[in-house]
Amino acid sequence: MDQHVIDEIIERNDIVDVINSYIPLKKTGSNFKARCPFHDEKTASFVVSPKKQIYKCFGCGKGGNVITYVQEFEKISFPEALRKLAARAGITVKQTMQSKGKDSKRDLIYKIYELTTGYFSKNLIEHGSSALEYLAERDIKDETTKKFKLGFALNSYGGLRNYLLKNDINEKILASTGLFTSNNNDLFRERIMFPIHSSAGKVVAFGGRKLHDSQSGGKYVNSPTTDIYTKGNELYGLFDTKYTISKKDQALICEGYTDFLRLYENGYTNCVASLGTSLTDSQISILRRFTENIYMLYDGDSSGRKAAVRAAGKILGKGCNVKIIGLPEEDDPDSYIRNNGATSMQDMIDIAKPLAEFLKDDEVIGVDKKGKLSVLFDILNEIEDEVAQELLIQDIAETYGLSGHAVASKIRKKRRTFNKESEVTEVLKTEQFREEREIILLIINTYQLKTFT
Repeated sequence: MDQHVIDEIIERNDIVDVINSYIPLKKTGSNFKARCPFHDEKTASFVVSPKKQIYKCFGCGKGGNVITYVQEFEKISFPEALRKLAARAGITVKQTMQSKGKDSKRDLIYKIYELTTGYFSKNLIEHGSSALEYLAERDIKDETTKKFKLGFALNSYGGLRNYLLKNDINEKILASTGLFTSNNNDLFRERIMFPIHSSAGKVVAFGGRKLHDSQSGGKYVNSPTTDIYTKGNELYGLFDTKYTISKKDQALICEGYTDFLRLYENGYTNCVASLGTSLTDSQISILRRFTENIYMLYDGDSSGRKAAVRAAGKILGKGCNVKIIGLPEEDDPDSYIRNNGATSMQDMIDIAKPLAEFLKDDEVIGVDKKGKLSVLFDILNEIEDEVAQELLIQDIAETYGLSGHAVASKIRKKRRTFNKESEVTEVLKTEQFREEREIILLIINTYQLKTFT
């Protein structure tokens, strides 16, 4: 992007107006002040200068211009901040024909998902009595339902399709949205709908929960990969909680939609849901933009605890700090708060344990001491960052009464064995392909001989 365009974007976005749309500013003399949005403080030390068009926090040191602020607050890239501010000022940013075509398609799919979210929300109010009963039984408040735009998919094969066509959506684009089956039927039918927002706030996918055990299909039906959504690249609720996470410098990760909603309703507005039990590297990287202090809050049963241990290992490998909250075996976050209250949940968070200690004290997963150490060694073996590996080695040694040298030696031996096995596998693959090539050559030669004769 040309510098003169960047300068125009800055000039046409008054920094006071922009920042005041995020946090309330109070005029003090020729400047404006507020409590800093980037760290906790009791006395306002965040100053905005309309004359210089800059901001500066004299508490944490952060400062910059209007673009820097949007970058920092939204946790987005420089180009994304530019585009956001350009749109705000009504400035058209030139694009190449190729990128323009790609963005046009993406923008249309975003529009379709916005329409679909409204359609599902309207269905919930007008036709979703069974869904509303279910939400009432789960004690999900009406305010929560509205805030997170929960909806209802009708038991119809073409309800959504017809709705989109009536709203001037070209039928040709529908197959690219992930909202329909290969037979052009609605993918989601008779389900409570949970819109999944990107960290920038756009709906990019849906999760649909069935209402009755007799319904066909799995408990949840989730959106497939599309031009705007890749499974494992989003965290449910992050758009609404990222600022609190950043300010508290701490995040709770639960598994599912209702766990998240229950936590959020009870004041834990620094939580996200991983949309399943398998936390991905991409999700960790996204969350790391807001904090490096993560608490795993998965189900208390064996599978939930195993998933939490695996996720904690990945988080450590990314250089973050992680602790695991050990809920009772029969509970998930939703049931635990309903049965014991939000204060009791805070007590559980306060006694969360580092990975090695959690695994040592665990009596639910059903693994003996040797097996637990084996799990930890496997995690160590997968960590490439030397500092993160050294910290976990020390943690394991202290927790299990071993010497750091013994743990490190075990890992070196394990890696040598792994490397040898990899070499053998490659040789076997080569031999396998050699034999296949010989067979193919034999067939070709035989065919040629028959043809010649």
